[in-house]
Amino acid sequence: MRIKLILASLLLASCSGISTPLLSPYKMDIRQGNYVTPEMREKLKIGMTKQQVRYVLGTPMLADTFHGNRWDYPYRLEQRGEIVEKQQLTLYFDGDNLARVEDSGKAVADMPAMAVEQPVVEPPVAKVDPAAEALASVQAWAAAWSAKNARDYLAAYTSDYAPKGMSREKWEKQRVDRISRPKTIEVVLTEFAVAMPDDAHATVSFKQGYRSDAYRDEVQKTLALVKQEGRWLIADEQLGRAAQADKPVSTGNAEEKVQAAVAQWSEAWAARDVESYLASYADTFKPVGMSRAKWEAQRKERIGRAQSIEVKVNELKVVLRDDTHASATFKQDYRSDAYRDSTRKTLKLEKIGDAWLIVGEQAAK
Repeated sequence: MRIKLILASLLLASCSGISTPLLSPYKMDIRQGNYVTPEMREKLKIGMTKQQVRYVLGTPMLADTFHGNRWDYPYRLEQRGEIVEKQQLTLYFDGDNLARVEDSGKAVADMPAMAVEQPVVEPPVAKVDPAAEALASVQAWAAAWSAKNARDYLAAYTSDYAPKGMSREKWEKQRVDRISRPKTIEVVLTEFAVAMPDDAHATVSFKQGYRSDAYRDEVQKTLALVKQEGRWLIADEQLGRAAQADKPVSTGNAEEKVQAAVAQWSEAWAARDVESYLASYADTFKPVGMSRAKWEAQRKERIGRAQSIEVKVNELKVVLRDDTHASATFKQDYRSDAYRDSTRKTLKLEKIGDAWLIVGEQAAK
C-alpha cells in the first residue's frame, strides 16, 4: 500500500509540470459597407446622373435625406479583430449630376469627365425637331422598362412589329414575364447616335446598360422607328449600330445571310444578351435530352452566371440545301471566366420569313 501511495505522488508531481495552452476564441472575418473595385472606379465620371452612378457603384450605404447631394460608400475589412482594409469614397452632386469625388477625405483630382451627348438648346421654333422627338420616344421606352411598366413598354412598338424567331403573341407574353419577374430593373442608355432618312423614319443607336436583381449586361443596340399618328414607334431592333443612311445596304445572297445569322448568334452569346441569343433559335428547335423550357432556363442560367464570355467562330462553311434550308459548320472557341473549350459545331438553319433561324445543332470535340 505504501508503494502505491509513493507511485501516485510521483505521477501527480510529473503532471504538474505540463503547461496547458491557452485557447483563444475564433474571430471570423467581418466585411462592412460597399466595396468599390478599381474597375468600378474607372467607370465613374464627373457629370454622370445619379441613376448612372447607382448603376456603376450600386446603392450608397449612407445617403442623408436632408443632404441629397452627398453619397457615401464606406467599406472596412476586419480580420481577427484588426482592421486590415478600409475605404471611404464620398460623392458630391450638383443637382442630379456628379460634381466631385473624395477618397478618404481627399479630393480626386484626375477624375475624368463624362462626354454628355444632348441636343443643342436653341430658341423655340415653330417646327419640332424630328430627331429630338425620336430620341425622347426611345428614352420613354427605357423609362417604362425601368419602371417595370409592361403596358407602356409594349405600347412603344408598332402594331406590325415582328419579333425574330417567334410570334408576336408569344413575344409579348415573354416580355411581360421578363419585366414582371425581377424585383427591380434599371436600364441606362448612353452614347446616342440618331440618323434621319426622312421626317417619318429614324434609327437610334446607343449603349444599353441593363441591371436587375438577378442579371446585368451592357450591349450596343439600334432601334428603327417610324412616325405613326404623331408618335414615334419601334418597328425593328437589333444589336450593333445601324448602317449609315447614305450608304445602300446590300441584300447579299443566301450564303451571306446565313453567315450573318451565325455571326449575330455568336455576338449575342458573347455579349451575354440572352434575349437575342434565344431569338436566334426557331420555335421548332428541339434540344437533345431535355424540354425546350428546361433548355432555355439552363441557357439563361449559364449565360447570366458568367462574368465575361468570348465566342470565336472560325473556318465557317455554309452548305445550302435549297432556298430555305442550310447548314453551317465551323470551329467554335469558347472562353469565360470559369470555363473554356474548343469544338466543331454544325448548325442547321431554316429561313422563316426574312430571318435564318437555328432548327438544330450538333457539337463534336
